[in-house]
Amino acid sequence: MRSVCSTAALAILFLFNSIEVLRADVSPPPNTSPWVNINDSDNQDPPQKGTWFMQMNGDLDFPTGNLAQAVDQGWGGEISIGYHLPRDFEIGIELGYDTYSEKNGAFTGTWNVTPLVVKLAYVIGKGSVQPYLFLAGGIAFNSKHADLGALPGNALEADFLGEAGLGLSFAISGASCVFFQTKMELDNTSAGYAADQPTILMPLNLGINFPLN
Repeated sequence: MRSVCSTAALAILFLFNSIEVLRADVSPPPNTSPWVNINDSDNQDPPQKGTWFMQMNGDLDFPTGNLAQAVDQGWGGEISIGYHLPRDFEIGIELGYDTYSEKNGAFTGTWNVTPLVVKLAYVIGKGSVQPYLFLAGGIAFNSKHADLGALPGNALEADFLGEAGLGLSFAISGASCVFFQTKMELDNTSAGYAADQPTILMPLNLGINFPLN
C-alpha cells in the first residue's frame, strides 16, 4: 500500500513539473487591451488596472430659448480629474465656470453658471484619433446680477444639472491628447430665477487631457 501511494505521489509530481515546463515554453498571447504600454516592444506586459488623468478645457457657450434673448454668447472653462476604467470607460469629477453678459441692457448684467458634476465617458476605438460619448450629472450654482435691463435683480440658487455630449480626441505625445467636444446642458432653474425650465445651454469645448500616473 505504501509503495502504491509513493508511486502515485511521484506520478503527480512528475505531471506537475511537466505542466510547469510546458507553460514556461509557451509565450503569452499579445495583449490587446487598450491599457497596453505603447512603448513595450513585445506587447506582452500585463494590462494596467487603471490610470488617473487630468483634463482642462476652454468653453464657448451658446444660450438658447428666452435666455438667448437676454444675454450674448458666453465663455468659461472646466477642469476635471478622472480615472480610466476597464472596457473603455472613464469616470471623473468636473468643476467649471461660465459667464454670459447681458445684451441690450441699460446697465451691465451677467448670468453665471458654476457646474460641479460627475462624468462618465465611453471611448470608441483604440487609435490615435478616438471619438467618445459622455453623460454627466450634478449641481449648477447659478447666479445673476443686473440693476436694470433684461436680467432683473440679483439672485443665487443651486439646481440640478444634467449633461450629454460627444467629442473627438487626438493623441499628441505619450498618453496625452487634445480634444474637441460639444454638449447640451440642462440647468433645472426655478420659475422665479429664469424664464425657461430647464435652461438649456450649448457649450463648445477645446482642451487637453494628460495622465497623472
